[in-house]
Amino acid sequence: MSVRLQIEDVTWQVGGRMVLAGISFEVREGEIAVLMGLNGAGKSTLLDIVAGLRQPAGGDVRLDERSIATSDPRARARLVAHLPQAVRPDLPFIAGELVLMGRYPHTDRWFESQQDRNAVERAMRRTGCWDFRDRLVQTLSGGERQRVLLAACLAQAPKLLLFDEPSTHLDIDQQLHCFSLLREECDRGAACLVVTHDLNLALTYGTRLIVLAEGRVAVDLPAEAAAHRPDWLAHFSPRLTLSTTPSGRPWVSYS
Repeated sequence: MSVRLQIEDVTWQVGGRMVLAGISFEVREGEIAVLMGLNGAGKSTLLDIVAGLRQPAGGDVRLDERSIATSDPRARARLVAHLPQAVRPDLPFIAGELVLMGRYPHTDRWFESQQDRNAVERAMRRTGCWDFRDRLVQTLSGGERQRVLLAACLAQAPKLLLFDEPSTHLDIDQQLHCFSLLREECDRGAACLVVTHDLNLALTYGTRLIVLAEGRVAVDLPAEAAAHRPDWLAHFSPRLTLSTTPSGRPWVSYS
């Protein structure tokens, strides 16, 4: 089943300040659309709106032509996985139980099947956290906990992944592995809207770069095009330079 996310003229404000002013773009299957911008640009707010956790002041979000605002939450949860920027570290669950929660939209009430248990094991092995499946989440390090949360999203078998800084707390190798998993999911037909501040991860794994600035979409470029034109870097810092590594990869460095 294909997936198409449509964000149509979405606005959102707080305290009289317009955080999002007419945001519009689409994300389709196979795409890793990387959402970037300075602190306070509205990236996390937009992901919350797409996930149905906040209501926009204007505009609409549609998934496969159906408005998120009027969709059934359980049906939506079968299609959309949302990993927020921050999750409480003191969750009173065993790691394996937390990942199993990702299967609840697919279960028959409270009874999980062998298929659900297999999905949990597969997801935890993919994120490298199967070995601490019986540990309390609150005993895990930040990086270990993040891998469990990633596993819960993957176990959900979503068609749309909304990930807000998914490489938070992860070491370098796990950061690369995390984005490789996103690439695998999109190669299988999912769509991904991911927030990151790591410009090099964005250029390496993203298919599109979307930059929010002053409440609007300031840049929406294929990653391949962004790799050859440095003007978009001005939205982040004047200290950035776009170059190419000896292997031919684009690379953002700073002075």
